[in-house]
Amino acid sequence: MNFADFIAPFDAETFRAQYFGRQPLHIRGGDTRATLLPWARLNEALALTPYWNEETLKIYFRSRSALRENYCDTADLRAGTPAPVNPAKVKALMGLGASLVANQLHRVCEPVGAVARMLARQFAARGFANAYCSFRGVQAFQTHFDLHDVFAVQTEGEKTWRIYEARADAPVAPVPPGDEGEKFLNATRGALLFEVVMRPGDILYLPRGQYHDALTGAQASLHVTFGVAPTTGLALFRQLEKTLTAESEFRAYLPDARDPAALAGRLARLADRVRAVMTSPAFALDVLNGQRDLAGSAADYCLPLQTTPAWYSLAKRARVVRCDSGFTVAYEGGEIAIGATYPTIEWMLSQRMFALEDAIARQAGIDQEELRADLQKLLRAGVLAETEMR
Repeated sequence: MNFADFIAPFDAETFRAQYFGRQPLHIRGGDTRATLLPWARLNEALALTPYWNEETLKIYFRSRSALRENYCDTADLRAGTPAPVNPAKVKALMGLGASLVANQLHRVCEPVGAVARMLARQFAARGFANAYCSFRGVQAFQTHFDLHDVFAVQTEGEKTWRIYEARADAPVAPVPPGDEGEKFLNATRGALLFEVVMRPGDILYLPRGQYHDALTGAQASLHVTFGVAPTTGLALFRQLEKTLTAESEFRAYLPDARDPAALAGRLARLADRVRAVMTSPAFALDVLNGQRDLAGSAADYCLPLQTTPAWYSLAKRARVVRCDSGFTVAYEGGEIAIGATYPTIEWMLSQRMFALEDAIARQAGIDQEELRADLQKLLRAGVLAETEMR
């Protein structure tokens, strides 16, 4: 489904303009959403036992996480290896009223994964999904906030959500668990903003940092939470390090700080260069690629169909050149302007021969039409040539 279908009957453009990243929203109904994760589908996913371990599956009882030995097999476990879940132990704990949280469900449940990828593309973000199963009268988590935006979809049973006025300021770390953390959250959550009983097909959007809690109704409840985590400004430091490592002045030793004038001069020059890089068209393409790559790709093998590779070989020596204004392919006889495909083009030029399908797979979020257009430029310039696998 596309985003308009996912959030219907609410208007998608209104949501983006007035709600995303700004305020919570509850939307009633939605037959398609209600069938996204029925009990049978969750049971099928949980039956993929090799996937579930102490990291991907959590058990909570009275707002406390169960110790791994109470629901996992820990005998003969190699150091550094996550303990595998023991289904019999999990069932026993749920019989006592414990809640189950299936993390990263989008990896093993394709209908859920398709929605997670759609949301990732829609908001230039990392998208993921966790499923929450709880029983009558259970509150699996005390008041808390999330470090990402949330789209909670109720698929079975009912759950009462309480949304509070307080909202943490762009949080990047959770409040530490325990009694002191709970006291802090309860003291800072503010007044109740609204309360809603979620029924199958309902969707609740919560912006990052919004305080909330939830209580299961008279029947067992199942909902899937889609997390949407766009890139923050902190990610720019990693990209800056990658980009500026190529420049000698950033690799050079800094002046001794006991010489304040020398240090101040160097820091001023570096700061000017950082500003120039961050405001350049080339750096904007770096950010674009980083955002595109967050969504990943679907595991649509379409068997027994088999894709026939298109093969190309390197006909002229060439290299990708970066400058602040953008990227070009430089070769004897000229240069060719390229855009966000530059990482894949750079890989192509390092190969004696390659398959186009392999090249496409090198960059998760690549625009295939843009890549094919740049490929045609390289063919016309004689940098690449069509060939056959030998």
